Amino acid sequence: MDQNSNLKKLTQFPDQDSHDPVHTVRKGAIAANIWQRQSPSGYAYFDFSLSRSWKSLSTDKQGYSRNFFETSADDLFEVIRQASAWITRRKEEIAAASPTAVRPER
Repeated sequence: MDQNSNLKKLTQFPDQDSHDPVHTVRKGAIAANIWQRQSPSGYAYFDFSLSRSWKSLSTDKQGYSRNFFETSADDLFEVIRQASAWITRRKEEIAAASPTAVRPER
């Protein structure tokens, strides 16, 4: 079995509303929402989505975008690094708490 299969078979996640992220990482206007998901075949996993908040100076309208400027690169890299680290730590916590879980390979 490959490493990705082992990581996805950690354990079943506790019940949680799939409409809400389990964690959010922010830096400046950039955010990563971390989601807890389960595939149709039952594998539990985490992934994340990226967004940029904005506010119109002329109308005071606010919102979120999936598009980024080159000036956001440093914040994007940092948010991705932090989101990935959070997911890794959470999978390790789940694996440690479940004696029957398949442990991720290093």
